[in-house]
Amino acid sequence: MDTSIPAAVMPPLCYGHLQLTRTGFNPTVDDVIEARDILTDLGIGSRKIPIEIALMILSLGYYHPRQSSIKELEAIYEADEFWRPGPEASIAGLYLTAATLSVPDTIARAKSITFQMKAADQGWADFGGDGTYDNSHTWYETSILRPQSESTATTIINTNMENFRTPGEARDYLRSHGWDMVESNGTVVWRVHNNVTACREYRHYRVDWVAGIPTEVDDPRAMGDGQGFLELLRQDDVVTLWARAEQQAWVNKIQEATIEIEYEVL
Repeated sequence: MDTSIPAAVMPPLCYGHLQLTRTGFNPTVDDVIEARDILTDLGIGSRKIPIEIALMILSLGYYHPRQSSIKELEAIYEADEFWRPGPEASIAGLYLTAATLSVPDTIARAKSITFQMKAADQGWADFGGDGTYDNSHTWYETSILRPQSESTATTIINTNMENFRTPGEARDYLRSHGWDMVESNGTVVWRVHNNVTACREYRHYRVDWVAGIPTEVDDPRAMGDGQGFLELLRQDDVVTLWARAEQQAWVNKIQEATIEIEYEVL
């Protein structure tokens, strides 16, 4: 029996700029509520449209509020920045953040999230895996930052935050600025996607997670499934995208990234 992991489809080369996957009119929560109320007012008596059907109609029309964040700035993260005897090397850089909607969870909740990265590694590897996700040591993770209180949380600015050896080691710094990292199953990060090993050309990586629907992962070396991530998002949280690299001489190069969060009005 062949128990090997199937190879993931090679992501496309990325020559232009990343584009948001959701464009056009972006309704507010109030817009959706108003449209829902208009639909439920149609008809007479028992023949009025139930609220569940009204929300289904709006969902089929992709009438959802969304938050998005996009960054176009080349950044290079070298694992050797945090080299130590062993030898060991690892780095975590906060590249991009996206704020969640400032509305209670009883009104709207996160329905889906999409991450996109235009990135590459250093373009060579000593121990094989070229052109696959085997032996990949540059990748992306996400975490959820939650304000400790309304009065102490300060704005997280990507370019002003120093690099750390791991995202977990950034926790004390974040707490000193009024934020904490949400834990799940003993960790504060979810893996998003890896770079193709020894690929110096910039490629387009995309990951979609949908609440309540298991993510199909053809190759677990390539991407994470985001289990439980969306369900943990709360009002005024911040979603982060960390660029990671580990082992000596490994370098993560990222030129652009996007985060898009879509909401379901209840």
